[in-house]
Amino acid sequence: MNDFYEKLPKEINRETQPYSARKPVEKPMNHHMLLLVRLLAIFILTILPGCATTNTIPAPEHLTAIEQFLLTQAIELSLTAEDVLAIPLPKGETVTLETTGLTVEQRFLLGAVGRWLGEQGLHIQPKDEKATYRAQILIQSLGTEQSLSFFGMPEVQGGLLPFAIPELPLYKAQYQTGYTRFRLDFFETTSGKFVRSTPWFQASTFFNEYTVLFFIGFHTTNLVGPFEEQIPSGTDREHATDY
Repeated sequence: MNDFYEKLPKEINRETQPYSARKPVEKPMNHHMLLLVRLLAIFILTILPGCATTNTIPAPEHLTAIEQFLLTQAIELSLTAEDVLAIPLPKGETVTLETTGLTVEQRFLLGAVGRWLGEQGLHIQPKDEKATYRAQILIQSLGTEQSLSFFGMPEVQGGLLPFAIPELPLYKAQYQTGYTRFRLDFFETTSGKFVRSTPWFQASTFFNEYTVLFFIGFHTTNLVGPFEEQIPSGTDREHATDY
């Protein structure tokens, strides 16, 4: 009997093996499931770099219209603040204006300060004409800053996909702020003797744009301009910012 069992083939057909002894058959992954996994991986790779990012945007070479509003109205807000003191010179004196600062955007500042000094009773003289006093405008800051906050899927240009995907923001905010800070130093024209300095004039303006749920957009600002739905009338204006 033992010889009979030894002569049997060692490899028994799989169909004759008991169910518990069979190895499971490895079936290939479902095609739709594989496609879903790939799309999920692509989505994660593309959306994660753009989630909750805050970047500082470099200023453009030329000022945009909004940036011009930010600068000019920051200057005017600083000159019309409630805590601005009177000029320490008698009314009727003649003054020439000069500027000192790092920025080149100073022409509007000269005009705005000259107008304000005229409202204080001083007479502004051109540089080539003799005046009793010289007013030096010392500029610490006159410029704008921009930053961006974004949560969503940024724009995808080809690469992993054979087609481009537009930007899909769940939340996007672009912040623009204008700053100004300066003071006036008065000198006697003939002797160059220092007379007195004014306190610092300073103010800031902002224009923020928001996008939520892909296409709902709105903005907030303390500017007055044509981008607002309604421009206040002359009697409603607290400050003279007619642009």
